[in-house]
Amino acid sequence: MLFPNPFPNLLTPDPVVRAALTSALAQTGLTFPAERVHLDTAISIAAVINPTSTSPRFAYAGFRDTEMHFSGSLLKAAAMFAAFQLRQAASQHVLTAGDCTASVVFNNLKSAFNQSIKNAAPRFQTEPGITEDMRVPKYPTIFASPAELASGGCLISFSQVFATNMRGMIVPSNNPPTSACIQALGYSWINGLLAKTGLFNPSTNKGIWVAGTFTGAFPAVRVPSVNDGDSAQATTTIDMCRLFALIVEGSILDSAGIDGIASGMRKLLADAQSVGDSSWMTTGARQGVNGLGAGFTITHSKIGLGGLAAGGEVASDGSVITHTGTGQQFVVVWQNLQNTFKHHNAMSFLIRRIMLNFLGIP
Repeated sequence: MLFPNPFPNLLTPDPVVRAALTSALAQTGLTFPAERVHLDTAISIAAVINPTSTSPRFAYAGFRDTEMHFSGSLLKAAAMFAAFQLRQAASQHVLTAGDCTASVVFNNLKSAFNQSIKNAAPRFQTEPGITEDMRVPKYPTIFASPAELASGGCLISFSQVFATNMRGMIVPSNNPPTSACIQALGYSWINGLLAKTGLFNPSTNKGIWVAGTFTGAFPAVRVPSVNDGDSAQATTTIDMCRLFALIVEGSILDSAGIDGIASGMRKLLADAQSVGDSSWMTTGARQGVNGLGAGFTITHSKIGLGGLAAGGEVASDGSVITHTGTGQQFVVVWQNLQNTFKHHNAMSFLIRRIMLNFLGIP
């Protein structure tokens, strides 16, 4: 199946997390009143209940979490998701193919997938300057020559060049490899997938939207945002938090085919934190930025940073965080933060206080 069924919303509104967030916003307003982080930023946070079980629960609360904001490189996580989903769909499609010759397989995928992909994102068929080549995947670029399976059928994997570009997109968060990935995947695949899986709502233009290449290689296609007017890279925190929760939970994403994809995405996000462009909340990573401080470990992250049309820069962050004393895990997404030392320190204070409040720690 090309498109999975709409994903379930794993985020469950929780009064304890809500109370922790509400209290933390007030505490931050008292401690950092001038920065207005408690008023202007958008936040989603989920406490992961029973994270090692087969069905963890994500106890959730948010603030301004349904607002669309320009969020820069945080949206690269959605392009990564689109790449892995395409690999999974292609793997399932060729599971019983009789001929694994690359040209045969890729032409088969083009014939089987491309019209459905274009239909899933009809806006791109009428956008000025958006050509067929910009809408649909370039299968020979994304995938290596298929291998024959002993049981029959073919095995699909990323090409070395595409895998390298995807790592460059997520781990150091560089724009040229990001552009190469988005150009290879196509606007209609990325955004059609997000719409089909329930992570973007075309009727409201709310959710995760990626229709710019970060280099201008393709014309940008924009949706309204609160902080930057019409934007080609925008999201709500609740929908990005839903995506991170799906990646953490894993089994829902993996259930659509034989090609398990969640672990590959977790690995890239873990490497982004450990050896790449780590979370803004990482203690000691950036001079002048305090981070979360002692007692918390950030295991996975993807950050964003970009300039606004009206001037100034905004930062964003999607992270998985563990409280070292209790093992409690949290999924945190925030955006629309002014990129100054004081604003980052206020945000780290806010997120730390939410988690400590939830844990009942003064």
